[in-house]
Amino acid sequence: MFKDRFDCLSAAALLLVVAALAALLVTARPSDGRQSNGTPDRRVEQEMLAQARVAFLERHYGPVATLRDRGELQSALLKLEELDRNFPGEAHGSLLRGDILYRMGLVDRAVSSLAVAVRGNGDYLDPASPLNQRDLIAVAAEQGIPLLRDRLRGQPDDRQTAATLKDAYYLKSRLAGGCE
Repeated sequence: MFKDRFDCLSAAALLLVVAALAALLVTARPSDGRQSNGTPDRRVEQEMLAQARVAFLERHYGPVATLRDRGELQSALLKLEELDRNFPGEAHGSLLRGDILYRMGLVDRAVSSLAVAVRGNGDYLDPASPLNQRDLIAVAAEQGIPLLRDRLRGQPDDRQTAATLKDAYYLKSRLAGGCE
């Protein structure tokens, strides 16, 4: 069966690999997604990620929120533009911009920014989330729809107003529990 030394070494190596695989299969425990103490890994990881995200947002976007709360809305928008250069596409920046624009009375622009924020992070509509901004989004959408509808009746060819009205309906749908 074995013609030379190479065949013997090949057969021995093959047996060694099979034995190691068998030992690995015998000693390996099936993973059910739980730690050794029985708590789910995923839930702990998600909680840690949520806490880290909140801490990150507070650290970087806290100064904008402070300016907004003090009524320094223009300064808050300038600070937000600076942060947008460092964190492009961050949904929290869009949320804060929407909040500030709403406070400035620019409901249509606020609706657009809030829609971008909700598309980027659905936690803003989750009542159990520490990032919940459901009340702000609901008020902006409810005020924006009639305003935008009236503006669109007066200027039916205004594509930007039509897009903003779509954003308002999108927010209303998401608030009602609709999927994206």
